Amino acid sequence: MNDHRGRKSRRWFVKAGSVASAALGLGAIGTAGGQESSSSNDGSGQFREAITTGEMYFSGEVFRVVSPPLQDAPVVDNPDVLRNHSVRVIQHFNTNREGYLFVPRDVQIEEGAKYVFDDRLLTPPENELGITDLVRVRYRPLTEADLPFELEINEDFEILDDDGGEAAVRPENFFSSAPFRITSGPQGWVPQDIEQSGLFTDYETVHAEYFGTNDRFLFFPQEGSETEQGELYVLRDESELFDPAGNLVAAEFDAVDEESLRIDDSSLR
Repeated sequence: MNDHRGRKSRRWFVKAGSVASAALGLGAIGTAGGQESSSSNDGSGQFREAITTGEMYFSGEVFRVVSPPLQDAPVVDNPDVLRNHSVRVIQHFNTNREGYLFVPRDVQIEEGAKYVFDDRLLTPPENELGITDLVRVRYRPLTEADLPFELEINEDFEILDDDGGEAAVRPENFFSSAPFRITSGPQGWVPQDIEQSGLFTDYETVHAEYFGTNDRFLFFPQEGSETEQGELYVLRDESELFDPAGNLVAAEFDAVDEESLRIDDSSLR
């Protein structure tokens, strides 16, 4: 029997013990919207249209609005596409990744409210968004019927002492205290910069995905670290950038006791 110790996740996460059902399937919500959805500017549960950045859109991603309308929009290459839009900062579930959501000024969207992206992108007129890395999306509010549990900022989960180790990850994929699942075995290939960074260390490449999201990334555990396909892990808060400068993050990671999360991550997608 493994010994456990608690760790504060400091993520926007599932409130332990409050799950009424794991058979939820938010992905089905997005799919239904893709099949028969309409844009709406009122306060109903219908899908509305918006613009966001490519890095912020994931199919079926749950997010919340964390800011009021900003006074100024961020600088983009083609500001005309954002004319008559207000900008909000949004935050993804689990990873707490933050970015921008641009909504028409007549759309009602509330700070602190929770929403979910549709499963498919809208197709804009040719070249409308240019090279701005902006995408047209649909999203809709979450209701109590969608989530029969509470989403909290702070939540405990249990760490398994036996597994884990040290690893490298790209800075844009580093979210400490956010559980992720290793979804493959070693791929038999390591990127050149990863390979060259380990003067006395060998790395492996595996696929990974942050819990409850479609946010997938490459994870590079050091050879000899204890990992297993299908299991959950979490990166520790302590980390450092190493050569090539700014391109890699070195961090330690631990195995997570999935039973302590009280929910199946498939129910959030």
